Amino acid sequence: MFFGEVKTESSLNGILSISIEVIKDKKKIKVSKGTIIDKNLVELLLINNVEYITCAMLDDDEIDENTAVYKISKKIINSKNSNIKIQDTKRGRCNLISNVDGVISFLPNQLFSINSITNDIGISSLKVFSKVKKDQIVASIKAIPFGIKKKQLQAIINISKNCFKILPFKKKNIHLIQTTNKNTVTKILEKTLKVTDERLSSCGVNKVVEKKCSHEIKSICLKLKESINENADIILIFGTSAICDINDVIPKAIKQINGEILRLGMPVEPGNLMLLAEIKFSKKKISIIGMPACARSKKENGVDWVLWRKLCDLKISSDDINHMGNGGLL
Repeated sequence: MFFGEVKTESSLNGILSISIEVIKDKKKIKVSKGTIIDKNLVELLLINNVEYITCAMLDDDEIDENTAVYKISKKIINSKNSNIKIQDTKRGRCNLISNVDGVISFLPNQLFSINSITNDIGISSLKVFSKVKKDQIVASIKAIPFGIKKKQLQAIINISKNCFKILPFKKKNIHLIQTTNKNTVTKILEKTLKVTDERLSSCGVNKVVEKKCSHEIKSICLKLKESINENADIILIFGTSAICDINDVIPKAIKQINGEILRLGMPVEPGNLMLLAEIKFSKKKISIIGMPACARSKKENGVDWVLWRKLCDLKISSDDINHMGNGGLL
């Protein structure tokens, strides 16, 4: 690719490297960076006494920036269930837009491999498993120079298939159990319900079934069984105090009804004292989440990262939670 200053009359089919203002029909107009220089533009520039212009001229083995990023964009979401649309390409950039509320899913190593082929293409995205809203930009494909080598473009396309998709939030039956003791303040319970409602409504869950019980194993077991029999998909439990040991009251109650404790604690702050468990009932597995005290606040915390995935029917392993430590200081 040639890049530099040339005589205006020699710039035909070049790519304008900067925006420029000229007079046309007695009006000032702006010719944008990236415009392909045609005969009409050459004449207009000369009329405006622009004798030299800086532009790029592609070689035969190169493809223009807009075509390149569009081709990558089509392949990188080439899936029937990607839930992503492609924004109009401008100035060598193509943005990917979510069609739904949910979380962004991709393999970080695949994205790393794509970005490692050449410095001439940069693909940036939200962090994997981030929450996204409908119509939000979730990734951006940008060409750095005005032209990309065809061989490099093909190499990117070859490994880009189905990289990005949005997993939509599902409509779930969510139950909230709050335990109490003689020192419980009613306003705290009311605030917790309100915050939990708002937290879940932002994910498309419009109703939360609330239950209250004493902070003791027998009472918690009873409420858990009620929620299970009422076909709950996810059960959230706020204790009068945070769960601080695997033999604390809430995990003991879960185990007593044959639930399995999958994880206590996570490398995210706030949110360290989160408990993740599940119980099999009929043909499904019901998730139980022991909520950290920080989840009584609207502020994002570790339990949000777990909830978002559960609301998209994603499995969460202990390794998945361990990876949350990267960026886990919120």
